[in-house]
Amino acid sequence: MTHIAIDGPGGAGKSSVAKLIAARLKFIYVDTGALYRAVGYYMVSNGIAPSDKEKVIAALPSVKITLKFTDKQELYLCGKDVGDKIRTPEISMAASTVSAIPEVRAFLLDTQRNIAKKNNVIMDGRDIGTVILPKADLKIFLFASPEARAQRRYEELKNKGEVTTYEAVLAEMNERDKNDSTRATAPCVPAEDAILLDNSTLDLNGTADAIISLLEKRKKLTKEIRNYSFWRAILGAPLRVLFGVKLIGKENIPNEGGVLICANHIGMRDPVLLAASYPRQVRFLAKKELFSVPIIRGIITAFGAIRLDRSTSDVGALKKAEEMIRFRQTVAIFPQGHRNPSTPVGETEFKRGASFIVSHTGCSVLPVYIQTKNQKYGLFRRVKLHIGKLIPPEQLLSREGESGYEAIIDRIREAIIDLEAKANGEVK
Repeated sequence: MTHIAIDGPGGAGKSSVAKLIAARLKFIYVDTGALYRAVGYYMVSNGIAPSDKEKVIAALPSVKITLKFTDKQELYLCGKDVGDKIRTPEISMAASTVSAIPEVRAFLLDTQRNIAKKNNVIMDGRDIGTVILPKADLKIFLFASPEARAQRRYEELKNKGEVTTYEAVLAEMNERDKNDSTRATAPCVPAEDAILLDNSTLDLNGTADAIISLLEKRKKLTKEIRNYSFWRAILGAPLRVLFGVKLIGKENIPNEGGVLICANHIGMRDPVLLAASYPRQVRFLAKKELFSVPIIRGIITAFGAIRLDRSTSDVGALKKAEEMIRFRQTVAIFPQGHRNPSTPVGETEFKRGASFIVSHTGCSVLPVYIQTKNQKYGLFRRVKLHIGKLIPPEQLLSREGESGYEAIIDRIREAIIDLEAKANGEVK
């Protein structure tokens, strides 16, 4: 089964785009927000304040929600189709309030998960990727500026005949955003592995297109990861033994998340040995010339290399690298550009490709120093891979513009120089 989770603040268009995607892909759309609206509607209709936690909990056994799936989701509350009755501003606030009650979320959790077990589903809400479907195939955190979201909601309400103003909708939206993002239970925040999608300037179809494209890329990536694991299992150990690879600082390798590895460059074997030794899949930015050597091409292709044309500012390759990092993959780049086997790192020029990737993705950088005798590869000559401490984005993104790019690459260069000094027994 394929599961898509879309989270985000109110007015981002989650429900509208989820319905459209479900129709295109023949998935079942589960409007989880409607479930909370139904609970809120029940409380308001029965004179129970949504903020009265004890009374809300006591009333839950009487809340009977039934979902029917035809060409759309139909929600019945205690046997009655509540339709648009749960879509008013008053019920929106009631839903936000009751959804902060842990017992309400637990009450609805099984209903949502049971549907997902049996169907290809797309769900939208505020904690789908973090709580309801933590193993979803694709997690999207959909957002837009408060002004854009308020305008959309205002138009929606106006078309339904509701009497309100844009200012009132914006004020209500800001209040709801604050409540949803700061509550103790299931706050509206992105899952760690969610892809952030700003649709402030996208219409409904454009947003749907973007999410479907991300799903296709995710499926392709999953297949590539399986292939990578297969080839690494076959080639990894023999390569590590053949070149006597020793990994130093393995504890510095993050278990998850998008990371950019930046390493010195001493020979054509650098990417192959790093890929064979690193415990996670590594996507290398490899110069196009490597793809002209049949044996090397076969190995680096199996290891997921990204073809880079160094004769141009290969924007396509950099964008591919950024995309992989947003999918929480590890990407590796050799900032020196050319092999520099006999020259100290501090005496070589670093290209700024790594700076662009960091500034566009806000990722962390893992510095690596590759060391072998006389910095020249030889059969059975031991190779040491020194893994430095992860450099968080806040240490890299202190400036903007050209000076910002220089600051990023200087910090990366400094980290690799430090590893080089320690590897050579120097005090740094």
